[in-house]
Amino acid sequence: MKDKRTYTHLKEHAEDMSHENESKVDPKEDRGPLDLTKQIDGLKLTIQLYQQILRDAQKQIYYWKKFSYENEKNKNLLQGYKKVIEDLSAKLRRKDS
Repeated sequence: MKDKRTYTHLKEHAEDMSHENESKVDPKEDRGPLDLTKQIDGLKLTIQLYQQILRDAQKQIYYWKKFSYENEKNKNLLQGYKKVIEDLSAKLRRKDS
């Protein structure tokens, strides 16, 4: 049994047997989970996400407040129209009688 790799052909002497050139490490990704700059980058992304969610929520609040004000305005107009119709109806009844 062969425990150690040995060259069998003359051509193999140019090959790297240690395989140290096979793995390539990306300098940004060699940081571990406890790396502070990686944690800071993650937190910055989280803050951006929350800021976007906040902006969307503020837009929705504005929309629903505006909707509520329009609804209240329409209710008041409707009550005013009802009152005018009742007054005109009462005048017509008095004229007819």
